[in-house]
Formats: sequence, C-alpha cells, structure tokens
Amino acid sequence: MQVDGDEPFARSLRGSIERSGLSLTQISQRLRARSRPVSVATLSNWQSGRSLPGSGPSLGVVAALEDLLGKTPDSLVDLVGAPRLQGRGVPRTRFIGHRSSKEVFRDALLELGFESPERYAHERVFQQLAIIDSGTEVQQFISRVTVRALESGTCRLPAVHVLEPSEPNVAPRYIPLEGCTVGRQVSWPERRAYGVELLIDGRLDAGQVATFAYRVEMQAAATDMDGTFYSLARRAHDVLLEAEFRGPLRPLRCERYRRTDAAESVTPVRLDHRDRIQLAESRFGPGSVGLRWVWHEDDDGVDGDGAEERDGADAVYGADGGTFETDDA
Repeated sequence: MQVDGDEPFARSLRGSIERSGLSLTQISQRLRARSRPVSVATLSNWQSGRSLPGSGPSLGVVAALEDLLGKTPDSLVDLVGAPRLQGRGVPRTRFIGHRSSKEVFRDALLELGFESPERYAHERVFQQLAIIDSGTEVQQFISRVTVRALESGTCRLPAVHVLEPSEPNVAPRYIPLEGCTVGRQVSWPERRAYGVELLIDGRLDAGQVATFAYRVEMQAAATDMDGTFYSLARRAHDVLLEAEFRGPLRPLRCERYRRTDAAESVTPVRLDHRDRIQLAESRFGPGSVGLRWVWHEDDDGVDGDGAEERDGADAVYGADGGTFETDDA
C-alpha cells in the first residue's frame, strides 16, 4: 500500500523521532531489546509514509514506539489503519479498593508478567458495577471489558488489589464469567496485595476485538468499602462505573473522581432512584476515574482537598499498570 509523507501516522512518527534525537538504528536496537524487533528499513518506510504498519506484530511495535519516544499511549496506534473491531472480546486491567502502594502495586504487576504498557491489550470499553450490600459480608465488583489485541496470540490483562489497613486482609476471589480464565496469581498477605492474570479465551489476531467479563468478591463489610476506582494506561472509548447500595445502610455523601496528568476533578453526586451512583467518560485516558462515598460524618477522604489522600486501585492496565496504580495515574 502506497501512502505519503503527509499521512497522519507518518507525520506524527517522523516528528516524534526528530524530537527524540535518536537515529533509526538506535530505535531499532532499543525495540529489539524490548522483544519488538523491526528493521531500520521498515522504520524509514513508516516515517516517510511509503508504508504503514499492518496487522500481526506491527501493532505491538507501534505501542512500544509510543513508550520509547515518550508519546501518549495510543497516540500512534490510533493513527494506524489496521484491522479494527473484528468480533470477539478481550479483557483489560482493573483495580478496586482503596489507597495502594505504588511499589507494591508495580511489584505485583511484574510478578504477573506485566513489565510495560505495550505488553497489555488495549481496553476499548470498560463497564463495572459495584454491589455494596450492608446486609452481607461479601461485596461484589462485576466487570465487562472490550479490548483490542495489539499483537497476535494470547491476550492477557492484570487485576490487582492492594488493600488498606482498615480492610480485612482476605484475598479477593476472582471469578471468570465470560470469555476469560485466570492464569498466574499473586497472593502476598504480608504486603496486603493480591492479583491475577486474566487470559482471554482463544487466540486473537492483531487488531481483533474481544469482550470478557469477570467478578471480584471482597470479604468485607459494606462500611469497610469507601470507593471503587479504575486506572487506564491507554485512552478508552467508553468507561462506565456504577455503585449500587443494597441492605439497610446508605452512604451520607458520594462523589465522582477523575484524574489525569493534567488535572484532577471531584464532583458531588446523589443516589438515583435505584440507589446507584454513576460515572461515565468517553475518550478518557490515560488516567484514573472512580466513585467514592462516606458512611459517617467523621469519615475523611471525600471532602474537598482530601481527594488526593484516598486513592484506590482495581486494575489491571492496565495496563500499565496499568494498569493501573491509582497513586500516580
């Protein structure tokens, strides 16, 4: 396929390479060191517009290029005219819970085999319903994720929880519901960290889309839970978080939370007629979004400037850990 140097992908890649000060040979060598081999000739063709990345491993190379050149995740991938949205469904990274330690979170991701964002599938759509029931000692988080494979093969995403000292130190249960299975697992009770590798069913070709669903069960009273959060390593098309409150208790105050590298916002929100609160975002990421609430007047973390003090994580991913560390998303 012949294209030209004014093609958006070629223009963006060429400008990024020029700003990096790296030669094509240096870039090729560094990509090879990341297990993303690509020839100098191919890089030259991409930046000049003589050709564009296609399917297969090329999308993984482009994702690695974004990281190497300091580009925003998906800023190059979204410019590639590669196959998109071809049936099936894949998972993504997600985190639930409360304040987490950056180091513990990242150590858990490494233990699960997620070294860098380009190793993740790309979450396109993420939906989560948190069922917070004051009549039981089990709280549920049901997630449905649609992802796009960046390379051919087995797609996987992490789900990691780092529990707060106030939460019962009991390993969450990760239950596949549709289109995925659980692979590697992390259980570090001494560090209050738990997580799993989610494997998408079957083999996907680069550019294919898959949807999967899973449930996380937390052994805790409703009043031990004060939020649900999701961190994104890449831009997602749509993110929907909902929390439904069941049983005799209702929170006193609730808020939506949104953070990117550029800004942070906190907005009050009221329970609707279904006793739910909701956050919906389009074209969001990288960054973190969440819902938080207060059960008692003496609880902290939902008022004004305290927003930064109550980060949570339910992740994986994204990637990037993702997928995902809410402390610095």
